[in-house]
Amino acid sequence: MHYIIAGGGTGGHIYPAVAIAERLSDRGTVTMLARSDSMEERVFLSQGLDVKTVRSAPLLYTPRSVWRLARATRGGVRAAHRVMTDVHADAFIGTGGYVSVPGIVAAQMSGVPVYLLEQNAVMGRANRLFSRRARHVFLGFPVEGVSGPRFTVTGNPLRRKVYAALMECRSSRPLRRGLLFVGGSGGASFVNELFLRTIRELDSRGREVPVTVVTGTEDYARIHDAVDGLSLRHVDPAVVPYEEHMERLYEQTRVAVTRGGALALTELAVGGIYAVVIPYPFAVGRHQSRNATYLESLSLGIRIEQESLQFDGYLSIVEKALDDETGPAIPASSIFGSDAAEAIVRTIEEECSHD
Repeated sequence: MHYIIAGGGTGGHIYPAVAIAERLSDRGTVTMLARSDSMEERVFLSQGLDVKTVRSAPLLYTPRSVWRLARATRGGVRAAHRVMTDVHADAFIGTGGYVSVPGIVAAQMSGVPVYLLEQNAVMGRANRLFSRRARHVFLGFPVEGVSGPRFTVTGNPLRRKVYAALMECRSSRPLRRGLLFVGGSGGASFVNELFLRTIRELDSRGREVPVTVVTGTEDYARIHDAVDGLSLRHVDPAVVPYEEHMERLYEQTRVAVTRGGALALTELAVGGIYAVVIPYPFAVGRHQSRNATYLESLSLGIRIEQESLQFDGYLSIVEKALDDETGPAIPASSIFGSDAAEAIVRTIEEECSHD
């Protein structure tokens, strides 16, 4: 079997593609599609994956824009079609981001079955346009109004090492005391400022706690200098610009303050790390808020909208979670209790083997 995978733009699309590629590589041959000089190309190559480059362009807001996109990326579609023809592809898997669109179109032209992954609780534009033609759509979170045999809520796939590390985290929660702030792969100034205010207040209360913030590269110097200017006696702060291997930070984390990105929330839930979620208020379709609401419904975290955050109430939640050695219990039937990547790959393999 030869599988073609495309996904990119942000870590939330790229790393699920890597997770699927890892598992499918055990079962056949895998080729990744990526834009030249892009984040996804760099990550895929760093993982030792076979990469072919294609052109693409942003998908606009109206359904008619798909035709403009097709014209704008006809070179990308041709390149993707050539790859699929050359390797006799058995399936195409799109994990999101507009780089997946040329692959979807080329797969349809070639008669190659299409499988899509939707990470969020609100379906993205490309998936909304193409999901009807997909053989199967795997959902990272339940999506309102989406149902039927082609749609399966599996949870978001995690890389093998990440999944194994998070399972270890879950069993060692009493040993983890840390507080983690992370605003996403690009960082978030609001979360960084909240980190500064939080460590000052926790220190004034005499809390002996290690606190780490992943600032994003653009805000790193400012936050690092701000921390250097503080005279802290109890809190032990660490400032990092970016961490590709987040499992290294999860290993010491009991509570995380985060945005509502689907992959981050999945990792926290699988690891038994309580999530204080402050969704990005301008996320398309408020999907981060929807993601957080689902996590909250399972008692795996709490959602606090940025515009209504009251610092004293927020800090009380954080301190209570830090003092809770037991932590959140993952419901037995929850999507966070099993390996989503294995479930997705098993379905793809079974369906393709019957063709």
